[in-house]
This record gives sequence, structure tokens and C-alpha cells, in this order.
Amino acid sequence: MRLGVLFSGGKDSCLAMHRAAACDDVVCLVTVFPENRESFFFHTPNLHLTRLQAQAIGLPQVVVDSPGRQEEEIADLSAAIAQASEEHGVEGIVTGAVGSVYQATRVQRTCEELGLWCFNPLWQLDQVQLLWELVREGHQVIVSG
Repeated sequence: MRLGVLFSGGKDSCLAMHRAAACDDVVCLVTVFPENRESFFFHTPNLHLTRLQAQAIGLPQVVVDSPGRQEEEIADLSAAIAQASEEHGVEGIVTGAVGSVYQATRVQRTCEELGLWCFNPLWQLDQVQLLWELVREGHQVIVSG
């Protein structure tokens, strides 16, 4: 299956991408850049680095800018996913969602509306276990606050 990864550049989206790539064809990264640094839905720290990560990984990146207004964020997400589907033949979306029901259900609903599969490989994974898996798999992670 051809997959796009909702990609913030953080540890969760990176691990989710690696999990998905082990069994399916990851064809692009999808990143929404909210103007609002206090976005309720999107990860905002260091998003500018995702372009470098995409280049290093060798995957195209779909980038959509968003005002980051809570009531409009899902429409911006939908536009980004639809663009990935159109440009890269994406059949499903991978998320790094671990425990946010708010995020997971909205991505799932968006994918369903677009006729795409949604894969949450880290869902409900214990945070300590997640960190150990990153170490065990050889990821070099810097945790910052």
C-alpha cells in the first residue's frame, strides 16, 4: 500500500514512519505548517527542519500552510492529505498519534471522508516503552522542551 506519513519531524512521527516502511511503501511526508505556534492540533516546534529531514530520507514532502485556527485546522489537514493522495497516489495515511483521542479521531475521520486508510502504529503505546523502542532500533533522539 502507498502511504503518506503525517510528519512533524518529532520522535513519534519518525518512529511511525519506520514502522510503516517495514511493511508498506512510504511514498511521501505530509506536513502542515501552522502560523499559530499555539496550534491545538499540529505540532509546531522546529517544523522548518522537516524539509531537511525529507531530503535526508529521500522522500517528497507535501507542505501546506495553515493559519492554525482551531476551527479551520481539520480543513487544512484534509487539504494536505488530499494533495498527497493526488500527487503521490497515497492510499493511506500514517500518524504518530500515541494518546490524543482528539487528534486520532480527526485524522481517521478525514481519511475516511477521502476514502483513505489510516494507520496509527503507536496508538496507546506506553511513553517509556516508546522511548526504549527508539533506542533499541538505533534512533538518535534529542528530547528538548
